[in-house]
Amino acid sequence: MPIKSIKSTVKYLLPLILLLVLSSCSYFRSTDIDSSVFEPEASLEKADQLIKKGFYEDARKILEDIKARDASQKYAAIATLRIADTYYEDGSYEEAVVEYESFLKLHRYHKYAPYAQYKLAMSYFKRIKTVDVSYSWASRALKEFEELRRRYPRNPYMDITESRIRTCRRILAEYEFYVGNFYFRKGSYRAAAQRFEGLIRNYPGSKKEPDALYYLGLSYEKMGRQEDALNVLTSLIEKFPTMELSTKAKKRIALLEGKGPS
Repeated sequence: MPIKSIKSTVKYLLPLILLLVLSSCSYFRSTDIDSSVFEPEASLEKADQLIKKGFYEDARKILEDIKARDASQKYAAIATLRIADTYYEDGSYEEAVVEYESFLKLHRYHKYAPYAQYKLAMSYFKRIKTVDVSYSWASRALKEFEELRRRYPRNPYMDITESRIRTCRRILAEYEFYVGNFYFRKGSYRAAAQRFEGLIRNYPGSKKEPDALYYLGLSYEKMGRQEDALNVLTSLIEKFPTMELSTKAKKRIALLEGKGPS
């Protein structure tokens, strides 16, 4: 075949060859996508295995993929919850709070909603450390535990919830006394009295109630409110007659009434 004829043939065949190559590439790409079957249950199981092994970031990638691909939202909800769990297990409680709240906002009546509410409360509870720095965490944990008790009264975490509520209230009472005692030692008796009053009013029956009553009586005395001091110290004696503080309260009453040495 003459060279000129060959060149002419190639000239006309080249576009056809390119078209066939591009079509072939497109076909294989399409085949790859179609062959990627979405199996949410298997993906959730894989994510759970990764979470158990501590591979939280890898698990989150799978769970995020489930959320993106599940049009039914049946598995997306569980994926959201498990993402929250990865943060919780990793100690990233701030991120866990965001995810649990996101789940509850969209799925308040989901069968796993009580679990999400419990873990949300625990995300605050876990951050409680010493009394002097834990007021905000204990306060928020208490709020979320009480929400769990109110909204889901038949939840399976009720026993532990009641225990956690008592712990939070104890910590809050101790914090109020801690601050009140700080003001008392500083000589800021009005501020101290407000803290002791709040403790007695908001946390009746706490272990710090006797101390709060005693120092509230002393604060009133320092403020010149003798009658109020007598009433509070008398209340301490009536409520806790066998405590050492009650013995001290009797001595203060004697001084206030002028029946004892000054």
